Amino acid sequence: MMRKGLLYLATVALVGTLALAVPASAQETEQLGFTLSAGAFFPSEKRVRRASEDTWFSVELGYKLQTSEPNERGYYYDLGVSVGYRGTGDNYYIPVHATITGYLNEQFFYRAGAGVGFPKKGRVFTADDASFSYSIEVGYNFNAGTTPVALTVGYAGISRNTVNGLTVGLLVRF
Repeated sequence: MMRKGLLYLATVALVGTLALAVPASAQETEQLGFTLSAGAFFPSEKRVRRASEDTWFSVELGYKLQTSEPNERGYYYDLGVSVGYRGTGDNYYIPVHATITGYLNEQFFYRAGAGVGFPKKGRVFTADDASFSYSIEVGYNFNAGTTPVALTVGYAGISRNTVNGLTVGLLVRF
């Protein structure tokens, strides 16, 4: 029941964000520096999948703090912070990361994050103390109307009990 509630909440948040991020045609689009990513996390270890489920829900809210000037090839990067949720039912952790996003061109980018993860003690996590958390992903930008949207694929994890795995998601910038 908890999982359905979280999935419903994340869906409402994503739809609400899309509605707010799509301006009327007479308005100028002004990015605020936020990103919202929602998708799936697939734990890579069999013991984690046996103790929980094969697919976990993943959501992340990020904020861009600084953007570099583009170089002569058009490459630039953003420095930011993010907070997220990866889990299913009573098995989850909250990653809090410092991030760098590099833009290779207008379509392709990569993002790396490192910081601390806060697990919930349960069947998967044997303790609830914070530990090192990380993520890396690549993405492809496309637009849905005037809303910048990207498809992402990556790898993320937390050092506590070596919970790591593949992530697939949809990212919206607003």
